[in-house]
Amino acid sequence: MKKNKIPSMTPTVVHDYLREVGGAWTGQGVAMELGSWLGASAVPLLEGLVKAGYDRPFYCYDTWRANKEQVGKAACVDVKIKNEQDLLPLFLRNVMPTYSNLIPSQNRIENVIKKYKGGPIEICIFDAPKQDPIFNMAMRGVMPHFIPGVTILGLLDYYFYLDKPEKKKRLMAPVRFMETNAGYFTKLMEWPVTQCSCVFFRYEKKLNLPL
Repeated sequence: MKKNKIPSMTPTVVHDYLREVGGAWTGQGVAMELGSWLGASAVPLLEGLVKAGYDRPFYCYDTWRANKEQVGKAACVDVKIKNEQDLLPLFLRNVMPTYSNLIPSQNRIENVIKKYKGGPIEICIFDAPKQDPIFNMAMRGVMPHFIPGVTILGLLDYYFYLDKPEKKKRLMAPVRFMETNAGYFTKLMEWPVTQCSCVFFRYEKKLNLPL
């Protein structure tokens, strides 16, 4: 890893694709990220959005409370954080030079996403929610705002369960959801599972989830 960069849990190839996704923004809805950590994936997405003329709030959700795994990841690029540290100021410092119209919600995602009232969602990136019931609760919060034939859904931990066999049943929530509702989405991009866990989809037709 290079020094003096934003710590990341996703590879550069995904950041490049996020930049493309942002650059293809059509102006029909907002962009959001569920699980933002220090902004490594938000920045390339916003770089693309800015190039496309994005002029709306960017909604971001996270507890922004450091855990021991994150402390280790940050240390790999010489970024020092402490366990339980409030990371929201670091996120804002990293992201605001790229785009300043941010609406961060610092709480557990399942507690705040159901309160979202920001209108249609064109780009929705899922990073943190990957276990049930939180994953499905988050999907129920955002999907009523998805635009059929337009919305891009990025699931950055789609294959994460392959590295955690002891938690496979819980971590397969994104895979189970997409397989159950396969007729409502088209797969746009994925990479070899040896390279990353991310998969991107386009929402094709209206899906009404049970409350």
